[in-house]
Amino acid sequence: MTYQQGGSRYLETQVVSSSPEQLIPLLYQHLLVNLKKADEQIRANDIEGKAESLQKASAIVFELLSSLDMEKGGEIAARLASLYSYFTRRISEVGRTLDVTIIQELVELVGSLHESWLEVASRQEEGQP
Repeated sequence: MTYQQGGSRYLETQVVSSSPEQLIPLLYQHLLVNLKKADEQIRANDIEGKAESLQKASAIVFELLSSLDMEKGGEIAARLASLYSYFTRRISEVGRTLDVTIIQELVELVGSLHESWLEVASRQEEGQP
């Protein structure tokens, strides 16, 4: 088994064993990892690696979008859907232009969402609303 296969199995185990409150921050975490890898790969002129990292980032954004409950989530879900659509467009733009400033923008936005979800998950574990 290669390191990459082991990492994929570990991620799969994390996803399967996570509660919904834990899953969203986990997805954000892996989105950040792939965006940062794409940034490094662009700077190193690793076009194949960049394409793979951006493809993984896009798949994670799709998963985040698919996880939204538009009925229960109301306005917040609608805003997140709009933001995730924006992420998808910007990731595609990075693939075409190799503009790392777009990645930096996405890392800041996703990082902020990640921190917010960690706080929500922590409150729910403590029984706070």
